[in-house]
Amino acid sequence: MSFLLRPLAFAALAAASLSAAALEYPIGSPQNVAGMEVAAVYLQAVEMEPEGHMRKASESDIHLEADIHALASNPNGFPEGFWIPHLLIRYELTKLPSGEVIKGDMMPMVASDGPHYGDNVKLKGAGKYKVKFTIYPPNAKENAAGNIFGRHTDRATGVRPWFKTVETEWEFTYAGVGKKGGY
Repeated sequence: MSFLLRPLAFAALAAASLSAAALEYPIGSPQNVAGMEVAAVYLQAVEMEPEGHMRKASESDIHLEADIHALASNPNGFPEGFWIPHLLIRYELTKLPSGEVIKGDMMPMVASDGPHYGDNVKLKGAGKYKVKFTIYPPNAKENAAGNIFGRHTDRATGVRPWFKTVETEWEFTYAGVGKKGGY
């Protein structure tokens, strides 16, 4: 391939790979809490493994995600940009103005864009929603799975105590995610 055609071929390949990725819809702006950047997004519901891990994509409207990464100021030993593992994320979606509530726990998982917490969710139709994430640290009594994640506490190698449970909230309008495969 000629030197001049290589950049064109690379651009075509990059465009083709991007067109096969699912379109994420940001929910508001990321929030900085407890040394973490918390971003909320949704996309069309996704197939998951192992089966039964969460609601089937065919029975869901969206895949709701919490992307949680360390800030430069993170006191718990995570470098800037690293995903924070062993958290418990509970979500609450409230349909506005009716007040109908959908609640659940997010699971840790990995996709082509990296690790995150997520769940397939059946909404109450199109319209305006408020979403709240309650983020429990690994040592929270509510977070049984997180309690297996240790933390150095000695003077030479220790990190700061885990953060207290925090909440983040956003509002968004859901109008659908388009036709599957139509991205």
